[in-house]
Amino acid sequence: MASDVDPAAEASPYQREQRSRAGSGVYKSRITPHWFPHEAGLWYRNDLAQGRIEYVVVDARTGTRAPAFDHVKLADALTKGGLANQSADRLAVDQLEFDQTKGQFEFRAGKFRWRCPLDTYELNKLEAGEDGPSEPLAPLDGRNVPRASTRTGSETQLTFVNKTTDAIELFWLDAEGQRRSYGKLDAGGRREQHTFEGHIWEVVNGAGRTLARFQAVEAESTAEINGDAPVRVRREPDRGRQTPRDTSPDGKWIAFIREHNVFVRPVEGEGEVQLSRDGTAGNAYDRPVWSPDSATLAAFRVEPADERLVYLVESSPRGGGRARLHQRAYPLPGDKFAAYELNLFDVAAARQIKPEVDRIDFGFPRVRWNRDGRTLTYEKIDRGHQRFRLIEIEARTGTARNLIDERTDTFVWTAHTEGADVRRIAWLEQTDEIVYASERDGWRHLYLIDAATGSVKNPITHGEWVVRGVDRIDEQQRQIWFRASGMNADQDPYFVHFYRINFDGSGLVALTVGDGNHSVQFSPDRQFLIDTYSRVDLAPVHVLRRVADGAQVCELERADIAELTARGWQPPEVFVAKGRDGRTDIWGIICRPRDFDSNKKYPVIESIYAGPQGSYVPKSFSSDRRFASLTEMGCIVVQIDGMGTANRSKAFHDVCWKNLKDAGLPDRILWHQAVAGKYSFYDISRVGIYGTSAGGQNATAAVLFHPEFYKVAVSACGCHDNRMDKASWNEQWMGYPVGEQYSESSNIDNAYRLRGKLMLIVGEMDTNVPPESTLRLADALIRADKDFELVVVPGAGHGMGGAFGSKKMHEFLAKHLR
Repeated sequence: MASDVDPAAEASPYQREQRSRAGSGVYKSRITPHWFPHEAGLWYRNDLAQGRIEYVVVDARTGTRAPAFDHVKLADALTKGGLANQSADRLAVDQLEFDQTKGQFEFRAGKFRWRCPLDTYELNKLEAGEDGPSEPLAPLDGRNVPRASTRTGSETQLTFVNKTTDAIELFWLDAEGQRRSYGKLDAGGRREQHTFEGHIWEVVNGAGRTLARFQAVEAESTAEINGDAPVRVRREPDRGRQTPRDTSPDGKWIAFIREHNVFVRPVEGEGEVQLSRDGTAGNAYDRPVWSPDSATLAAFRVEPADERLVYLVESSPRGGGRARLHQRAYPLPGDKFAAYELNLFDVAAARQIKPEVDRIDFGFPRVRWNRDGRTLTYEKIDRGHQRFRLIEIEARTGTARNLIDERTDTFVWTAHTEGADVRRIAWLEQTDEIVYASERDGWRHLYLIDAATGSVKNPITHGEWVVRGVDRIDEQQRQIWFRASGMNADQDPYFVHFYRINFDGSGLVALTVGDGNHSVQFSPDRQFLIDTYSRVDLAPVHVLRRVADGAQVCELERADIAELTARGWQPPEVFVAKGRDGRTDIWGIICRPRDFDSNKKYPVIESIYAGPQGSYVPKSFSSDRRFASLTEMGCIVVQIDGMGTANRSKAFHDVCWKNLKDAGLPDRILWHQAVAGKYSFYDISRVGIYGTSAGGQNATAAVLFHPEFYKVAVSACGCHDNRMDKASWNEQWMGYPVGEQYSESSNIDNAYRLRGKLMLIVGEMDTNVPPESTLRLADALIRADKDFELVVVPGAGHGMGGAFGSKKMHEFLAKHLR
């Protein structure tokens, strides 16, 4: 019998939301600039509503913005040239090149390239060989493909040409080596892709086979994909004779390890020399490093770590058969790490020197020889992250001194610095100086260090704000180009702005202006930049600025979201309340249901991730309806950054120290109460919380340590006891050696405190946080006679458990909050 019930109405809110995502309804949200090679200007294309297209040209000298050409005249000219269906507001042209001096431009349309005088619009079809300056780019082969894109390099353009008979998909490989899809390209199609020098692009066919990988270069280039091209190796420019790592720079000696000890032998002739005799099977030498003058070898004698394994049981292998056991090394807090003892060897005298320095027992040592070969330096991070040193060794004597020695009562932020795109040590090549990043004055700033004495020459940046990233160190001009947040007292302190400053701390120039989160695109000569900024409640704004002083040249575009808002989209509300100290602002966002009615009462769900390595509340515009699958259930959903997370002051960050159970929850509760004090619809008698990974730990901690406020929690793949999670992350925040603080923050040891409703979700193949963390919490809850729900997802990795886990989360929150 046919049903007269709408199937969509029977679907869950989560399923309905997944089905409803179509076009974004946002236009002019991004500008891809094409800078003129010898003129101060650019052109770009705007894709508008109803499929309309416009081309814009900008003269950066005068600040004028105008149509790049007469769209009607060009459409007429292309029609006369034999191209059918040409419409002035839908011209599909690419590879535009303007010649301002000759008053003409060239472009590709259809299968041909054309030249068009701006005064007559009489098109000239170019002959073969006049197809513009774009250079062919050879694909990389498997031996020289980087696994991730570099984070530096000038802006450029890579044109993909699909010469296969099927559609292909383009992926950018991000800094972590993860694929990011940039859509499909039909057979015979072309696409101009804005990118950066050094970025890696992967081309995949419909069957998922990788056809080619390309590395973008500084010059605009073309990547042709034919599916069966012979593999070619992209040759690097000849930089002179390259010596192998184990060969001395003067080419006379080869260093090697045999029977756990260091040896050298001449490149020509015979007669090897044994330099060490104290290497053993459990304490062997490794990786000798030559000095630039070939006089000295540095090598570390290594006492290996204890091999401690974690196990995964794959219950349901896709090929069937027995369950499979997987194991891998996984050091936990307190485990013995490899220890590296520095040794030096005077090659001519066959003399061993043992500097009186501590062994390195966190991380792998990286030696930097000074150019004259007389000294070497390396960084040492103590376990527990309370001391950081830059140690210098005199090669002839082994005499050691600390160029930098930073200590703290809490932690020096040396590991898991996702929230700080800043190298701690940046050596200057032209002078004997170092740019050093430190929180020593309570905020993350840059310092200029005299490398000869180790003394601070001067702070480069200072103030109650945070350096978020260093983009360029210009030694010629003695300037640093950097990102920072918190310098604008009237703005959200997390908003990123761009700046330039002199090495001596003078001449600070703000390169971006505007109340929002910023990104920039520089012209090739770095004389101009496009400043794009947005907020969660402000669509992107694009402004052309002069780099010299940051002054505005002209506003380029404001994103058009009329179509989006006509669909009922509304932005999140930004809300600020005071934290536990009564002074510090705590920032968050509020997301309402589509059919929100201020006369109703709504339960509240908080999405939490309080990992101290970053901050997490969205700051930039998105056309997505954030948390829509939850707000469609009739809930208010919020996200907050409490104390203990990064990108504020060190005091703000230090709240997490030996105290991950805190998770900023006291600040979050005060924030919720402030919202409820302003809005009667905000029902804080029904507050739920959910999170994954560290967020899973945080969500469970909410119902264990603050059950008077949080009534329901869903915790996915949580690291419920910091003694059972990766050593590097947990020792950074919880300290070393392992002590009572670990038990005090353990959800497992505090399972008896549970009140309210708790669902635990875990993937049996989680390779990030060992699944036994969740299962041991379940065991502790059972032993404490606490009621809870457990969802184990066969084959799932780290996350919410896929579609099934997400469905269970939605159902659980709906059941206990609505």
